[in-house]
Amino acid sequence: MQHQQDLFCLSPTDSAMTESDFFKIRPYYNHKKQPLVSSKSRRGMRPMRSSTLSTAAQKNRKSHYFSTLPASKPTAVNSINNMNNKISPQRDHISLLPYEIASQITSYLDVISLCNLAAVSRSWFSLSRSNDIWRRLASRWSLNIPQHIHSHQLDWYQLYKQRHILDNRWNNGHVATHYLIGHIDSVYCLQFDRQKIITGSRDRTIKFWDLSTYQCVQTLYGHEGSVLCLSYNEHIMVSGSSDTTLIVWNMKTLQPIMRLHGHSAGVLDVCFDDRFIISCSKDRTIRIWDINTGRLLRTILAHRGPVNAIQLKGNKLVSASGDALIKMWDITTGECLRKYAGHTRGLACIRYDGTKIVSGSNDKTIKVWDAESGNCLMSCEGHTDLVRTLSFDKDRIVSASYDQSIRVWDIKTGACLLNFQSGHTSWVFDVHFDSTRIVSASQDQRVLVMDFTTGLDTQFF
Repeated sequence: MQHQQDLFCLSPTDSAMTESDFFKIRPYYNHKKQPLVSSKSRRGMRPMRSSTLSTAAQKNRKSHYFSTLPASKPTAVNSINNMNNKISPQRDHISLLPYEIASQITSYLDVISLCNLAAVSRSWFSLSRSNDIWRRLASRWSLNIPQHIHSHQLDWYQLYKQRHILDNRWNNGHVATHYLIGHIDSVYCLQFDRQKIITGSRDRTIKFWDLSTYQCVQTLYGHEGSVLCLSYNEHIMVSGSSDTTLIVWNMKTLQPIMRLHGHSAGVLDVCFDDRFIISCSKDRTIRIWDINTGRLLRTILAHRGPVNAIQLKGNKLVSASGDALIKMWDITTGECLRKYAGHTRGLACIRYDGTKIVSGSNDKTIKVWDAESGNCLMSCEGHTDLVRTLSFDKDRIVSASYDQSIRVWDIKTGACLLNFQSGHTSWVFDVHFDSTRIVSASQDQRVLVMDFTTGLDTQFF
């Protein structure tokens, strides 16, 4: 199977520091690629070594490197320089302090000031690379650091730099694009992780793609109609089809375990936990199945229109329907706990994280809801056609539409941050994302991978 690679991006926006600017001023930096995990550590109280450069040489070097900086307001480093000059032009008092005290003082600097600090002298460059400083700065991110790696083993400067560049690419829409080509009809659904992408298509197949090579490594056959939805974990995958059935697959052998019959129309969405498989259908029902035996436990007559999307969190399930309503259900009793009214046309997609609900509709809007109160917190407008699919995390919403665009929104303000217009040539049916990439599936028979991580070490993101 083939894949295509291309590059496209939005016009970069102005920012305080661009990717190329980050740590541009590093006169003593070793340009060899540095690993994020280091075996070096610094212990004990000791003074920083003063620079051996003469005062004139330091002045010339400082003047040369600071001349490369864009004009800006005075930083904290300028203030420290002025203080040193007033006290004694011949002595660097910061470098005479014990390392731990000097590190504590510089920890109050912002990132730009720390970058400027590196250009002052050898001792200040060493101080600006303090692992403790960059670890504190990186603490604002949620990082996936394995338990066997201790904090002092990491090169926090390099880790911060990699994450800063990654965030900058998200801000400016800089991506490398790859197309997965292999399906012979519309691609309706997908899910992915760090190793693989799994897709379902109108061609009745499910394909596994290697995310490192972008090649199809496995094709599953089993459904007699379009594969409309799928969901997997490390043990099983559940797929739903227009043939009205669900198939439970073994993820190790990739063989069917059982087939679930009960719906009278196409299965439009599916989710599961360690207790239940839950499916929804064009037949207007939600069905709850025992995950171990496949026995049908409950049927909920849920909506007056097709139930297009569902999402499970604990014992609460939210559903979205063509009748323009969102409902929350208690899956243990089948009771409807709450209704969310606000969309003016049918809903196509929904996501729920336990506190917030985000929905997309044929009224061309995305709405964010408080799950407990039922209040609509925000409405995002910009798509020019049905909002077919969306995903969200604590920072952003990524949506895709029949207008062929993929958009990124700020979940706190509702502002549209990115608008990818040229990724697909037809309707976009599904989209998922993580901190490193956006993956989408379309009627144009292709799967698009937009990768923000080219050349970066993102093992902990």
